[in-house]
Amino acid sequence: MLITGEVIPMKKCMLLICVLALAFLQAGAQLPLDQQKYADSLTRALGQAVSDSGKARICFLLSNYWAPEDTGKARRYLEEGRRLGRRYPYITALSYSAEGYLYYTTDLSRSQQAYKKADTLLSRFRTPEAYMARSNIWATYAAMLQRQDDDRGYIAVVLNKAIPMALLAGDSTLVGSQYVGLATALMNVDENAKAEEYLDKAIAILKNKAPSRLVAAYNRAGENYLILKKPDKAKQVLDAAKDILVPYPGSELYAGYYLIEGLYYHEQKQYRKAVSSFDQGIAKAGGHNKKYKIQELDFYKIKSLLALHSFQPAKKVVNELAADKELMSIDQNRVEIYDDLAEIYHGTGDLDSAYFWLGQSKRLNDSLYESRLTHDINALEAKYRNAENQKQIATLRVEKAEAALSAGNNRLFNWLLGGACLILLIIAAFALLFFRNHKKLSVQRELNYQQQLKEMEQQQQLTVTRAMLEGEERERERVARDLHDGLGGMLAGVKINLSGWASAHAEPDDIHLHRVIGQLDSSVGELRRIARNMMPETLLKFGLETALKDLCEFYMKDGLHIDFQPFHINGSIPLPVQINIYRIVQEILSNAIRHSGATNIVLQCSQSGQEFFITAEDNGRGFDTGVLAGRKGMGLDSVRNRVEYLKGKTEIISAPGEGTTINIELHVDAAT
Repeated sequence: MLITGEVIPMKKCMLLICVLALAFLQAGAQLPLDQQKYADSLTRALGQAVSDSGKARICFLLSNYWAPEDTGKARRYLEEGRRLGRRYPYITALSYSAEGYLYYTTDLSRSQQAYKKADTLLSRFRTPEAYMARSNIWATYAAMLQRQDDDRGYIAVVLNKAIPMALLAGDSTLVGSQYVGLATALMNVDENAKAEEYLDKAIAILKNKAPSRLVAAYNRAGENYLILKKPDKAKQVLDAAKDILVPYPGSELYAGYYLIEGLYYHEQKQYRKAVSSFDQGIAKAGGHNKKYKIQELDFYKIKSLLALHSFQPAKKVVNELAADKELMSIDQNRVEIYDDLAEIYHGTGDLDSAYFWLGQSKRLNDSLYESRLTHDINALEAKYRNAENQKQIATLRVEKAEAALSAGNNRLFNWLLGGACLILLIIAAFALLFFRNHKKLSVQRELNYQQQLKEMEQQQQLTVTRAMLEGEERERERVARDLHDGLGGMLAGVKINLSGWASAHAEPDDIHLHRVIGQLDSSVGELRRIARNMMPETLLKFGLETALKDLCEFYMKDGLHIDFQPFHINGSIPLPVQINIYRIVQEILSNAIRHSGATNIVLQCSQSGQEFFITAEDNGRGFDTGVLAGRKGMGLDSVRNRVEYLKGKTEIISAPGEGTTINIELHVDAAT
């Protein structure tokens, strides 16, 4: 339940706003105070640009600008930029960064693949501009982790990748912006003192350089100061932000300013002023991120309404937030919504509903308990130290009361008795807290035990899968050797003997005999083809890339073209992993040829470090992917087993009449 007057905890939805602002950062541009003028200036610049490379860069900026609002327009700008920049390797690399941002909100896997490819291509360039682009790529990749509730993963990527790249680029403004994002993530995991250090660094860097980014830093610093119980400092940064915004009365950045002003009023228990500030922020919200800005303001507005006991207005806002699927996909947001509903129903007297939503919140919170355990223990220690101080004060009071009793003051005796009762009450309260904490620790130990059992079961399944796949490959190799060296040799001998006999005894025009010899020759060829499929010699002699190319050429025929596109395939991949990758690709091509009726197949295989990516697209008849849920088959089972063995994941995109796309991500070190 909300304790009115305390600082409202930060919501994760605000982080989506920071993430979506990266469209401008990727272009190396400052976030504009007037985004519409920014878009208009880009459009004019596109008409005035002379070189194809310059026009391509502007197209990518426009694609980034329109991506959150109009994906069709954004895609057209991306394709035009690629067409103009196809002769320039650096521009081609930038195009994948723009593609990653285009799919950021609609297809997370495709977005990650595009960003990884952009970083791989940009790593060939040692220029400040390339380092700047890579810094923004890693910042956006980190934000994807944050969307999946992995705040610590976000912090690690920003610290180890994004900030070092920004420093190599020599762009202090970009470094300052990365510090703001890092501080926001630290606030989200309750590391507010550490967040204050990075916000101070960011403000020092951004002063007199980037007004709009400086306003964002001031806003986050104000919120952090309120959490740290430093309202005077919060007011100082609020005033500094307002001084920057005064010349721009229509700026969308006012939404962030009014948000922090509302938090400040809430901290001062001026709840009506807080609600007014939040409403002003909602009115000022605009641009591509309008939805997320309003959601963040609504979260905080609910707390002030509850403090005013305005339960019905609060319920209306809560229901609007709960209807948003994207917002409710984040665990912390759901906890906040459930808590708000519990308090609303409690305030309106509907205790059954209040109990239900409180239970929902508790169950979800239990799953997040581990990350809060350290913080709770520290708080308990602080309470214990405070209790010790209270005990010492009570002892002094007792001594004073005893001295007064010698003068015959019975009133001090009654006061002493009351003090003793207070001490007993404090001790009883701490005993209850200790019992509850011990109970939570017992529950956590049980959860840890269940997790260990689950991990052991998974390890056992992995061992069984490894043994099954290794046994399958050994049997394939044995059968292939027996077919090729045994039955193949025998059939070849029969053909030679029969051909010799025919030359000596048969009539030259004996059609039937020559047909038999031809069928025998075809049988020998078919037997060798089967043996070759079971254990390809090309893979053993020349490696994975050559074997895959040979496999594609083998399947090609009249009416079917296979375009094989390899990227950075490392020849040092362990042989068992190469065989598994070969079998996966073999099964994918076989299924496409047998079932899809495709005339064109594009196969892309790429490697980035210990990750291997397979993408196969065909123009066949497609199918409803819903039928795969309960479908069993040797081909599907083989692919699933091999992908799981390599700790990978599979994505199948298809619809009737629209072809099929299969995306597979594997870990080539998973089998070691």
